Amino acid sequence: MKSVEETYGIENLHLTVARGYVAKLLANTRITRWLSYHRQEYLGEFQKIAEIDPQPEALDA
Repeated sequence: MKSVEETYGIENLHLTVARGYVAKLLANTRITRWLSYHRQEYLGEFQKIAEIDPQPEALDA
């Protein structure tokens, strides 16, 4: 449990940055259009990632 607590902050930061990047990519209509024509399954997954709430629940002690 101690190991998880030590790495939680930095891992959460990495995931938040990645989520923001995916959301920014999806805001580009050319990228979204290309994904819808060529990789529709990826588009769906990227949209799920972009919709993740950036404020996670507090870690229980």
